[in-house]
Amino acid sequence: MANKTYLVVPLLLLSVGHVVASQGPTAPSAETVKIDFETKIRPIFQAKCLSCHARGKSKGGLSLETREALLRGGEEGPAVVVGKSGESLLIHLVDGSEDGRRMPEKGNPLSREEVASLRTWIDQGMVWPQGFTFGFRKAPIAPRRPEIPPASPGLASKNPIDRFLAKGGAAIDGPVASDHVFARRVSLDLIGLLPTAKQVRDFEGDTGPDRRETLVRSILANRADYAMHWLSFWNDALRNAYRGTGFIDGGRITITRWLFQALYDNTPYDRFVRELINPVPGSEGFTKGIVWRGVVNGSQVPPVQAAQNLAQVFLGTNLKCASCHDSFVNAWKLTDAYGLASVFSETPLEINRCDKPTGKTSAIRFIYPELGSIDAATPRARRMAQLSDLVVKPENGRFARTIVNRLWAHLMGRGLVEPLDDMDQPAWNQDLLDWLADDFVAHRHDVKHTLALIATSRAYSLASVGFPSPETKAVYQFRGPYTRRMSAEQFADALSTVTEVWPKATGEMITVDGRGQGGQVAAVRAVIAAESKPKAVAPPKVEAQWIWSHPGASADPGGRILLRKVVRLDKLPTRAVVVATCDNELVLYVNGQRVGASTDWSKPLSVDITARLKIGPNVIAVEATNWPDPEHKKGIQIRGANPAAFIGWVGGFEGDRLAWGVGSDSSWLWAKTADTRWKTADAKTTGWNHAAELPGAASLYGSIDLAASIGSSGVVGGDDRLRAALVFDDPLIAALGRTSREQVVTRRDSIATTLQALEMSNGSTLDDRLKAGAERRIAALGKAPNWLIKTLFVDALGREPVAAELKAAQELAGSPATVAGVQDLLWSLVMLPEFQLIP
Repeated sequence: MANKTYLVVPLLLLSVGHVVASQGPTAPSAETVKIDFETKIRPIFQAKCLSCHARGKSKGGLSLETREALLRGGEEGPAVVVGKSGESLLIHLVDGSEDGRRMPEKGNPLSREEVASLRTWIDQGMVWPQGFTFGFRKAPIAPRRPEIPPASPGLASKNPIDRFLAKGGAAIDGPVASDHVFARRVSLDLIGLLPTAKQVRDFEGDTGPDRRETLVRSILANRADYAMHWLSFWNDALRNAYRGTGFIDGGRITITRWLFQALYDNTPYDRFVRELINPVPGSEGFTKGIVWRGVVNGSQVPPVQAAQNLAQVFLGTNLKCASCHDSFVNAWKLTDAYGLASVFSETPLEINRCDKPTGKTSAIRFIYPELGSIDAATPRARRMAQLSDLVVKPENGRFARTIVNRLWAHLMGRGLVEPLDDMDQPAWNQDLLDWLADDFVAHRHDVKHTLALIATSRAYSLASVGFPSPETKAVYQFRGPYTRRMSAEQFADALSTVTEVWPKATGEMITVDGRGQGGQVAAVRAVIAAESKPKAVAPPKVEAQWIWSHPGASADPGGRILLRKVVRLDKLPTRAVVVATCDNELVLYVNGQRVGASTDWSKPLSVDITARLKIGPNVIAVEATNWPDPEHKKGIQIRGANPAAFIGWVGGFEGDRLAWGVGSDSSWLWAKTADTRWKTADAKTTGWNHAAELPGAASLYGSIDLAASIGSSGVVGGDDRLRAALVFDDPLIAALGRTSREQVVTRRDSIATTLQALEMSNGSTLDDRLKAGAERRIAALGKAPNWLIKTLFVDALGREPVAAELKAAQELAGSPATVAGVQDLLWSLVMLPEFQLIP
């Protein structure tokens, strides 16, 4: 036997029959233990055999890709005798009894338990799932609509997702996330923003049976923020950059306006993809790709890029290896990649193998010829139209499965198929994947419909199960959504929300330069402006009077008064705003919370107070100050008479309709006190008297147009926040993982890096933002530490601090609060896992 060439089988379990004497008692017999292929046998083959005996490799002539191949054996004949493990060469090789050899040759041998499982599996008939292969698998293309399972006992959910999961054995009856956690999760997942305090309060106060569905629908109805959030996702996938590599000499084209418009309109996904493959004005940049300068590899020319990107993004298929040679990681061949690339080429493509010309011209073909053919004799534009039809046609189930798998992964943290870009891998719940894909097509490729379906399932509502372990080899079982880190853009927007310091658009973001770079902010504004123009809402009618504490205020020597109005509400408005101005200075409070201040009477203050209102009485209060006119005579300042007056209005909206409005008049109360601390003054409200309309106000001040000022609050006139999706990279955003968009990225890495830790602990970008935020929040909220701390906690975490947190925050912020102290407090808040993670 010494001259014999032996099989090399680098896996499997040690045979019980050959380890009894040296390794202990005999393993359980085939009659007492049922060996499951999926949980016992498959992991052994994957860990110890496939590197030499599958996926294009057959060392010793042995392939383990299929049951038939294993039975056929290799150069030494059959590897297994079904029902007779003791006569099976495979067992002798893995237990070391065949001429002293033991497989695998490298790495750890099989354990006694693994050999025992393998032996028992052979003795029990070597059960192998029908159609299963360890080779390169090509998943079926045709769509499939499984029947929705009946409701399981004790499962109240009517959502089909929950029924499919329950049928598959998933434990979806576990505890659900709290209302606070759910509101935060769904807002970040769907529009990329922290929920407002009002959203959380309204949601927690809603007792309706469909309140989670109501919240999901209301969030998805926010078209601009939805489009802004998903813009980053598609920028990554479509390589849409605002500036950088490839723009020199027109080698790259942005698609920002077309893309934002499509997301803003929730364009049906089949149309969305068709217009990318067969471009319309504005979408040409995807198939154009990046025209690299200088000499490039054959696998990087634009037509090959287009084929690679189309296959990866829309079909979950990797053609990158096959663009150089027959792939080592999947079943695709060099001719497949070039056949698809040739659709995009103006001239016939010569096939290059490993960047060496072969002298062969590629045929023009779709990678799934069973779906149809492309007429090679037609011009390029016509071929691209034919290709787009093949990709999105209803018979191409792969198209719908790929996008619903991406949406599932976005919300749950793990796809139904993994990796996301290899849809030939088996799904852990094939029925659910197929049903979601079919339902997606049935609902006219409506992405928001599928997002809502997933987000309203009990499965999505479950408490998160932490982070996936990269080490685990166990078969995946769904137990709930994974915890995820915020993306770079989500973190930046959350930071802006808490600090109330949003980025400012630079000229490069507004104007496209000579190379076609920039202009992304103008592109997005154009979409929103075009949409809102035909639906422009006239400013509401505002009725208010100038008031002060006495009729003779037209010649006042200066001083401070307190003004107050109680507005009772039976129902909270969808939006509410206060506009006010004062000669000379005002500080505005709503329900005891400072919401704004102004020192220029000619520019009325406009503040959105939606989150500050409540059912019942609401107190609108103002510190109003009239400055004395300074006159200097021999270095002595004396007071001179000058007008003193306040005018204000508070209104509530239902959508664009004004539901109610209350303006300043003689019914407002006033008080006069030398104490500038509002809480002290507020305690003396029982002594307030009626305010009086200021005589001659019209002649003194002319017309102050409060209605025109309401737009700055966002109620009428739009939202001027600049979301992180539109800004250029800065050191913080780059460190947090925004891609360069020079290659397709369909999911960013969620693992923290050393660079991120360094940037967030020592980077000047974050430090500057936090300092500006501290200054702004102190200016708006005052220096009283308790109120400031509670407001920051609610804005950042959606909750007030517990006693220990409040004490620590007080020590940081100082009393009265300082900019440096509040800056440290803000840094501490944004470093919390509770802030940075999507629970």
